[in-house]
Amino acid sequence: MQVLKRIVQALDTITVWIARLAWWLVIPLMAVLVYEVMVRKLFISPTIWAMDMSYMLNGILGMAGAVYALYRGGHIAIDFISQKWSLRTQAALSTVFYITCFFPGISIFLWFASRFAYDSWLMKERAITSAWMPPIYPLKMAMAVAMAFLLLQGISEFLKNLYVLLRGERL
Repeated sequence: MQVLKRIVQALDTITVWIARLAWWLVIPLMAVLVYEVMVRKLFISPTIWAMDMSYMLNGILGMAGAVYALYRGGHIAIDFISQKWSLRTQAALSTVFYITCFFPGISIFLWFASRFAYDSWLMKERAITSAWMPPIYPLKMAMAVAMAFLLLQGISEFLKNLYVLLRGERL
């Protein structure tokens, strides 16, 4: 059981560090948005790059936030029903969910995101929706990386539920 605890702690630590690092992206995101509003309103001179930068930064924050939300139990759940069940019953339901839905679903997303990012990286893809045409392949790579970290955090959550099933108490 000590090995299980160490694995869960390591995976959870990775998630917390990802969240801490991603949080710093809020600063450039806010700077871009404030700059854009100021030059557009005060100088009537909108930029062509601010929208692209803001959706890219916000996208990375959202993807990192999904991993952290899984760690914190912030995703959609049926807690209002299952809270009345025993801890082991809740863990059994969650374990079945992770095996039948989460792991297959996230694995499929990871596969497609990886292919998507790989193809984009090879052709050095640029966003065609903007006159600025920024490189879009780093954002697509961030999607694949986020899916990999989401899968890792899912493994941590699965192991936590497995521990409850085996020991009858939370890890």
